[in-house]
Amino acid sequence: MDDLSERLSNMMRRFDEETRDRFCYAIIQASQTGNFEACWCQSGKLYKDCHLDRHKDRKKSDGEVRKQLSNIFDSKKYCSASYDHKNCKLPIKGAHTVQRGRVLSSMAKDGHVGTFYRNINGFEQLRDIKTGIKTEASIFYGFCEYHDTELFKGIELKDFIAKSENCWASSYRAVCHEYYQKNAAKEAVIWQLENLDKGYDLSEQLIIQEQLFLLKRDLFKGFEDISSIKDKYEQARIQGKYNSLYSYVIVLDKPLSLSVSASMSPYYNISGVKIQNLGDPMYLFQHFALSTVTVNGCAAYVVSYLKEHKVIEKYLEDVFEKGPMFVKSWLTKCIFAYAENAFFNLDWWSNLRDDKKIAIYNLAMSENYTVHFEIDDLVSSETPGSIVSIERI
Repeated sequence: MDDLSERLSNMMRRFDEETRDRFCYAIIQASQTGNFEACWCQSGKLYKDCHLDRHKDRKKSDGEVRKQLSNIFDSKKYCSASYDHKNCKLPIKGAHTVQRGRVLSSMAKDGHVGTFYRNINGFEQLRDIKTGIKTEASIFYGFCEYHDTELFKGIELKDFIAKSENCWASSYRAVCHEYYQKNAAKEAVIWQLENLDKGYDLSEQLIIQEQLFLLKRDLFKGFEDISSIKDKYEQARIQGKYNSLYSYVIVLDKPLSLSVSASMSPYYNISGVKIQNLGDPMYLFQHFALSTVTVNGCAAYVVSYLKEHKVIEKYLEDVFEKGPMFVKSWLTKCIFAYAENAFFNLDWWSNLRDDKKIAIYNLAMSENYTVHFEIDDLVSSETPGSIVSIERI
């Protein structure tokens, strides 16, 4: 079997019936679409203005693609707190995705923290681990000057106190960052659909378009889900009803080695039973937000979710009923397995054995909450400190 046939065969095996039927229909349409008919790729353009001569176009280089996608993400500058737009005050700030003052400063070495990153082809196999690390924290242009200060002053300027309003603030930042990323990703995938298959023959175009179609479908659905969650967080703020969220505050007895700001939607519970993505296309996926704070100079994490999200409530109850040692293993493994926006102390990283570095790096490379992973002490055994308190707010 040649490479193309094998790729097509592998793709088809992974498709559900609806996707397989649509892909087969695209193949048929691509072979017979007329110049003045709608293009087979479903762009809405005429075939003559879309894919007719696309195989003659110059292929985009990796560098060009990387630059364009970076430009799309970097060009997004708006205040996420649109519910309170009347108080917005320019400029749009380059806001850190995690607390700058108390979290990043406590972890930084010479002003830097570590994180992993992807190349344009996703995560690839590890060759040189140093190429997969950058020593800077994520910034996004998602808040104006007023809201970047006003919404988070209770946790930025003061010691974190475990109360519902502070848990809301820490978690809202994570939710807004997820919203911001997915909003930019929607534009990015449209550009990819219009450009990534240039210079390829028809068979390759079909494969690329199908892969991007599925990515677009999932991104747009994910944006719908996080938009709904963001709206409900904002209603809690408007109405002053922070008790519409539940939170767990986890406090350790050592300073931070790891930090995270993310919104996660696990498909499986800790026993490997599927709890979301069960086939209902109208289902809004439930999330929990995981964010980082400090308490008396020590590491602390906030896990928050909407009270109406009963699937997540049961998922987290199963986690926390197993006790502090299990929770630490779950927490530290989640940071790498479920979150792209995770950071670590560079001294912590440099002191790990090489086999541990590779295992943790590969865990991050497979970052994907649509699959199940075993809870073990891969990360927790290397993370200083023990959990001294878990408080439900």
